[in-house]
Amino acid sequence: MTAAPMDVRQWVDTDEAGGENVVVPPGTYVKVAGHLRSFQNKKSLVAFKIMPLENMNEFTTHILETVNAHMILRKISSLQSASRAPQSFHSTGLGDVRGYGGGGSLPMNGLTAHQSQVLNLIKNCHMPEGVSLQELRSQLPSMSMPTIKQAVEFLSSEGHIYSTVDDDHYKSTDAE
Repeated sequence: MTAAPMDVRQWVDTDEAGGENVVVPPGTYVKVAGHLRSFQNKKSLVAFKIMPLENMNEFTTHILETVNAHMILRKISSLQSASRAPQSFHSTGLGDVRGYGGGGSLPMNGLTAHQSQVLNLIKNCHMPEGVSLQELRSQLPSMSMPTIKQAVEFLSSEGHIYSTVDDDHYKSTDAE
C-alpha cells in the first residue's frame, strides 16, 4: 500500500525437491525480495522469495520507514530549493541532513556519492541499449573501474538498474 500495485512474478523450479516455495493465500500480507524491472514503461517485480509476515509489527515498521524516507527527501528538496543549488550531492545545502543514518556517506536517496553519480548517468541515457561500463568510465574519470563496477552491482541488486544487450550495458528501471 506504499506504492501503486504492480505485477510480481516468481519463477518456480518444480523439479527441485525440498524447495522453500510457500503458497500464500490471497489477502495475506507478504514481504517480497526481488529485482524491479521495467518493460514498455510498465514496472514489475521478479521475486526471488515471497514470505508471509510473521506479525503485523513488520507492516507497521515498513509504513514508518516509508514515511521517514519521504520526510527526509522532502527536507532535502526544500533545502535545495531554498539555496537554489543545482541538484548535486556536493551541494553545501545538504550538510545537516547527511548525518542521517550513515555518517555522511548516504546522500539524499540513500546511496553513496559514487552510486548516485553512476545512477544519474544511467538515468540520463536515452539510448535503447543503455550505458556501457566503458562510457561510465569515460564520463567519470575520477572514479576507478572497480568502484564503478561495485556501484553498478549494488544498483542492479537493489533494482535501480538492469542489464540490457549484455552484462556491460545498463538502463535505469525509472527510464521513460
